Amino acid sequence: MIKVLVAGPNGKMGKAMIQLAYRHPMITIVGGVGPKGRKYIGRDLGAIAGLGEDIGASAYDDMNAIVHHCDVVLECTNAEASLDILQKCVAAAKALVSGSTGFTDEERAQFQNAGEFIPVLLASNTSKFAHLFFHLIKWIAGKVGKEADIDIIEMHDRNKSDAPSGTSKEIGQIIAEELGLEFDKIARYQRKGKGTRPAHTIDYSSIRTGNYPTTHKVIFSLENEKLELSFDGYNMYPFAGGMIEAAVFLHDKKPGFYTIEQAFGLDV
Repeated sequence: MIKVLVAGPNGKMGKAMIQLAYRHPMITIVGGVGPKGRKYIGRDLGAIAGLGEDIGASAYDDMNAIVHHCDVVLECTNAEASLDILQKCVAAAKALVSGSTGFTDEERAQFQNAGEFIPVLLASNTSKFAHLFFHLIKWIAGKVGKEADIDIIEMHDRNKSDAPSGTSKEIGQIIAEELGLEFDKIARYQRKGKGTRPAHTIDYSSIRTGNYPTTHKVIFSLENEKLELSFDGYNMYPFAGGMIEAAVFLHDKKPGFYTIEQAFGLDV
């Protein structure tokens, strides 16, 4: 059995990961870890995740107290917490699957460097459909991207802290690479004021509202027509499922920096 530790067990992603991991035939949950002072610390994860029964795994506020009992740590929290978890995984020689976003280039490099010591997988989006979506975008960008206006519209719930989303930035980077351009030079955020749109740009619109799950739209527009691609995540389960699939993929790997596409078998 693959022993997993879930960081942030009381969040929407944490609960979804616990629910799916508990039902997975190859996985056993050894515990969860959250910040000190949270009311759920010490409770059984089954109660926290709404499973309707205890599963014999509790929430801790000290990762060092439980990390040595796991094979893989699953975390989808925030950039600051994620970097702390990464350091603890390296110290304990445990594999890490991270679905957090909002990292700087320097912070992302810390995950790549950690691959020298442990198996690490970092993904801004852990849905299999999302990565098929990326493949379609790459293909279309290669066919019409140089002549089209390109817009990315992304919507999330009001509590998502980073904007644009990590997924939408990944989409922009895929397009920029396909066009042979530098992403940071062609990306423009939240159009404002007067002036016509310059050619060869990617315009972003980020919406944070209510309890909206997740939507990413990519629009390729010519003078008389447009092509719109859309990916919608109805809830956390597609992303939690990808985290679980990544844990199964990563648990027996040698140290290295791996991708979610490798876990999905899409790296072709």
